[in-house]
Amino acid sequence: MHVPRIYVDADLAVNATVAIEGAKHHHLRNVLRLKAADAAVLFNGRGGEYAAVVQAVTKKATQITTLAYHPIHRESPLHTCLLQGVLKRDAMINALQRATELGVSKIIPIQTQHLSEKRAQLARRWDAWQAVIEQSSEQCGRTQLPELAPLTGFPEAVSMIQKADFDLRLLAHLGAPESRTPPATPPQRIAIAIGPEGGFSDAEVTLAEATGFRAYRLGARILRAETAPAALLAHLQTRFGEFSEAKR
Repeated sequence: MHVPRIYVDADLAVNATVAIEGAKHHHLRNVLRLKAADAAVLFNGRGGEYAAVVQAVTKKATQITTLAYHPIHRESPLHTCLLQGVLKRDAMINALQRATELGVSKIIPIQTQHLSEKRAQLARRWDAWQAVIEQSSEQCGRTQLPELAPLTGFPEAVSMIQKADFDLRLLAHLGAPESRTPPATPPQRIAIAIGPEGGFSDAEVTLAEATGFRAYRLGARILRAETAPAALLAHLQTRFGEFSEAKR
């Protein structure tokens, strides 16, 4: 029987009862049809997870009590920060889902010159993006949630990365020469920037390179904007992270 994992933004402890309301309660009650005595797993994104049991399901809330704490760790040893150009609604959801599943540590949504969405609509989308990350973390077994930064302009985002402690900075760009030469020292902290459907402008590529980013491409084909984060993150996890033979 499938045991649902449920993210709660609250302090947790053994033998504590949590009331889950709103959209998550609706999903647990009307979609998963949980009932009293059903098993569940709770986690709050701060590491580890709790075996739990449903106490009661009412019209307004699902009451779940924690039974035991398991200090399990499923996070990647490679710290990755994704600067993701804002995409159309479904494409952005797909990009966030895949990035979360592939162990991204932080996501910075960025406004770029080739933005396909109307800027006036973007302020209302952050909460939806956060919900996607929570749901993806529940599904894939993560014990820590990727940090979702506020929507940031491209110049400000690359400046932030320049000032931070990253071993490698990559900018996905089809016009870059294909490069598979590994760094002299395997990186532990990597920042990657991926543009929207129209890609980065020439001015943005120039700015990124001036702040320490290296233009980079995978293969000769053009990847869809929502495919590129998954492809590049999987590539980096294979070379330097949890998929690497050296990490096994």
